[in-house]
Formats: sequence, structure tokens, C-alpha cells
Amino acid sequence: MATDTKSSKAPSPDRYRIPRDAGWSNAWKLAAGVGALGIAMSGMAWSSDPHRFAFSWLFAFMAVLAVALGSLFFVIVQHMAGASWSVSWRRVPEIFASGLPVFALLFVPIAVSLDELYPWMHHQPSAHEEAHEAASEGGEHASGESLLGASIAHAQDHGAAAEEGHGGGHGEHHTPQHALHESTIEAKTAFLNPTFFGIRAVIYFVLWGLLSWFFVSRSLSQDTKRDTKTTQTMQSASPVATFTFALSLTFAAFDWMMSLEPAWYSTIFGVQYFAVSAVAGLATIITVSYALKNAGILGEAVQTEHYHDLGKLLFGFLVFWAYITFSQFMLIWYASIPEETTYYHLRWNEGWQTFTLALALGHFVFPFFFLISRNIKRRVQLLAFGAAWLLVMHVLECFWLVMPYASETGSFELHWMDIAAVLAVAGTYLAFVFFRMTQLPLIPVGDPRLARSLRHEVV
Repeated sequence: MATDTKSSKAPSPDRYRIPRDAGWSNAWKLAAGVGALGIAMSGMAWSSDPHRFAFSWLFAFMAVLAVALGSLFFVIVQHMAGASWSVSWRRVPEIFASGLPVFALLFVPIAVSLDELYPWMHHQPSAHEEAHEAASEGGEHASGESLLGASIAHAQDHGAAAEEGHGGGHGEHHTPQHALHESTIEAKTAFLNPTFFGIRAVIYFVLWGLLSWFFVSRSLSQDTKRDTKTTQTMQSASPVATFTFALSLTFAAFDWMMSLEPAWYSTIFGVQYFAVSAVAGLATIITVSYALKNAGILGEAVQTEHYHDLGKLLFGFLVFWAYITFSQFMLIWYASIPEETTYYHLRWNEGWQTFTLALALGHFVFPFFFLISRNIKRRVQLLAFGAAWLLVMHVLECFWLVMPYASETGSFELHWMDIAAVLAVAGTYLAFVFFRMTQLPLIPVGDPRLARSLRHEVV
């Protein structure tokens, strides 16, 4: 690999900017329009069915949040590795990571919908009465010997209904499974309560905001200062940042997704969401940087050699995601413990079986054989197609993770509210991100390793 020379001249800060007359200069307006439409539709959804809408919003929130978190991860890890090859494309994930504070605002509908999403947080008589009536009307649904056939998100209500009926003709519903579930929830109340839940959410957003601000602000200041000390500062801080990022992402996944089924748990659920975020972040970096390069904005700063390595990273994290996801399934299937198998039982019945199989094929089998080829990784158009495909699969996977809890029966249902929520969350976030793109150089022109990155070659 070639080395830098003292005569190497750094690009001007005004280079690699989006021209005012370019189509990309209006991308944020288009995203804002989509976001406004989604917000209007979401307002209608909230007023018509707040319960169903709460789950639609959570699904969209977690799907788009994964893109921002994945982008932040790659900013941190490139500094920790002291990588030079990634400098020329690093600004794209930096800008996407800078949008993390937007999610604090987008979290508001979740914060006000805790009773809908996590009913076990509050012991409300009205909810118990509804569950009691459902148990009286539907013997097959409520009398099951386990919670497998019911929405586990409402399992606390079912358990309460069984307890109420113990002395009034419904004592048969108070099974050992119900008792175990109730005792499990009771043991977790110190952690799973509204106050501590809200405090942790604030901590997550503060940590993510500080991490993105620390790395992005210093990278931007280096565009004009062009000093090496800034690079050293970010590299020194990256190990602590990685530790902070990993813990905050893991606990956020526990709080907002795994606790939809509070009696169920997996020690690698946080790792799974990290893998989801890594794949989504890389897929977004590849897709957006390809679109910018195709528009002539990035010039020769990001070349086939860079896309080749990005493709290898995408393929590697796809395999890592498959390994984690399959390991969780295999261990639960092998142990065959009823309170653990509920997670997959819920996603194999009530119309979910076809969706689950299609997701396995579309999220792993097809992209695995598509991206494994070196030729695909070096043909940027095909690589961008594979990345865009994985982004679609990512959204469907988040739907699969959240939406089985949206209805009492756990039945599969696509609803216009899901589209409204995705438009609102993605549109709002992308409007901020694309607007930032119009204000900044899209290449870290002041990084001392940029010259080496521009000459990067895969060997």
C-alpha cells in the first residue's frame, strides 16, 4: 500500500458538499413531507385505536433507531481500530449518528403508551375485568394449560383473571404456569416499573447523544483545524465509548422489546439487537454513499475498493446476525422449557408461520448466497441492491419482533397504522439527517489519514 508524503495536500472544506442545485439538496424536504404525512396519519391512528397504534409506533421506532445506532457503532469502531481505509466514507455514518437526539422526541408516543405496550407495569382493575370477561366468554382461549396460545404481553391480565375466578367458578384457570408467571413478574417489579423505566430511557438517550456529539463534533472541527491530536483523542476515548454503547444498547433492547413478554428472557437478546443494528447501519451506509456517489457528489473519494471492504463487513455481520439468531432458537428449542418456547410458539401460529419462513429465506438464505461472491462486492450497483434488500428485511424483522404482541390472540395482521408509523419515524429522522448533509462536507477533509484512504486498495 502506498504511503503518505509531505507534499500531499488535503482537500478544501468546501469540497465534497452537496451543490445547491443538486437533487440531494431537496432530499430533506421530501423526507420532511413524508414525515408530516406519517405524523398526520399517526394522529388519526392514535385517535381510532391507541392500542394497535402503540405497537405500530414501537415497531417503527426500533427499526429506524437500529440504523442510527448501527451508524454510531461503526464511527466508534473505526476510531478504536485506528482505521485509515474508512476515513473517506466515515462522514456518512457520522451524520446518521448525529440524528440520535431526534429519537428522544420520537420516544414520546411510547412514553405515553406504557399501559398499552407494557400492561404489567400497572395493576388496573379495568384491565383485569376485561380479561376476566374474556376468560368467561372464551373457554378455549383462557383456559389453556399454558400461556402459549395467548398474547404474552397481556399475560398478567390473564393471570389476574384466573386468580379472580378461583373462588367463582373459574378456579381451573389458575394453573401452575399462571402462578409461575405471576411470581416472575412480581420478582421483576423493582426493575420493571414506570419510574425506573423512564429514568433508564433518559439515560440511554443522554449517553447516545453524548457519544454522537463527542465523535461527530471533533470530526467536524478537524475539517478546519487539520490536527492529529483530535484523531488521537477520539481513538483514546473509543474503548470506553464502545463499552458504554454496548451496555446502553443491550438494556434498551431489554426494556423496549424483550419486556413486551416480561416472563420470557434471553441472555443474548441484546446481542441480537446489536447484530440487527450493525447490519442495518452498514446497509444504510452502503446504500446512501452509493446514491451520493452516483450523483457525482463524492467524486473518487469512495471507490470500488472501499465498497469491496464494506461488502465484506456487511456479509460478516449478516453471518454474525444469523449465528446469534439461530443459536437463540436452537437453545430454546433443545431445552423445550414451556416458559421459554412461548416466544417462538407465538411466532409460529395465528398466521405467522409463512411470514417467519419467508423472513428466514429473505433475511439470510438469499443475501448470504448473493453477497458471498467477490464479484458482487466489487460491482457497486449489485452491492447497493443487496444492501437495500437487507434494509427491507430489517424492517420486516422488527415487525416480527414486536407485532405478535399487538393483538390479544397474537394473530398476524398488516395494518395501515404500521405504514403510517414507519413514514412518521423514518421521515422525521431522515429529514434531520439529509438537512445536515446539505450543511457539511461529506468527507472528513481534515483527517490526516484521508490521503491514505483515497489510495486504499484491497490486496
